[in-house]
Amino acid sequence: MLNQRQIQISKKDLVNIYGDDYHFFEEKIISNCFCSHCKSPYNSTIIKYDIFLHKSNDVILKGFCKKCGNPVNRYLEMSEVEKYNETIEKIRKKINEV
Repeated sequence: MLNQRQIQISKKDLVNIYGDDYHFFEEKIISNCFCSHCKSPYNSTIIKYDIFLHKSNDVILKGFCKKCGNPVNRYLEMSEVEKYNETIEKIRKKINEV
């Protein structure tokens, strides 16, 4: 699992990463996605998404546009925030131990 570019994580893991900032994710990130089919710049909501941790410690959401149902991805640059990186490393360690 160490060589994979992306590993799937749970919503609980994402809540742990964001900590007190999770409300920002729910309010600003979910409803602020770009759908290439709707072509509405960052005005689409992602639904039914899976959460992946990229090898760079960024998070990728892979789901569907609420408006049209087409696939939508959202890339979250988490690696630039030190407090997120600490939690991400703990999650990686936990996953690698399994």
